Amino acid sequence: MIGESVRLEEVLKVMETGEPFSVRFVTCDVNRETGGKYLEWENCRLSKQLHERRGGKSVAPVPAEKPGLMPAHYRNGTRNLVVGRSTQVRKLHIWLMLAFNGQKVVL
Repeated sequence: MIGESVRLEEVLKVMETGEPFSVRFVTCDVNRETGGKYLEWENCRLSKQLHERRGGKSVAPVPAEKPGLMPAHYRNGTRNLVVGRSTQVRKLHIWLMLAFNGQKVVL
């Protein structure tokens, strides 16, 4: 059950701390015309946090081989997450988040 609400701005700040979190969101793929499923991921971290913890320092991004392949996370409203103990990176669109750590996400 979703309790009190939290602003999206605060959610993004908490994500940047590197602490594990849970997120509930709705899926949407405009190109494939699919979506509308509710998913919840537990024990997530921003993917850059995984790299920083392994090396103990910040790692500079690797330039893309082709121009235009670098992800524009902030412009597109996306973040890459590592879910659970997996090393698989999953993309989350921040505007589709419904709940963060059990709190309703509001603008």
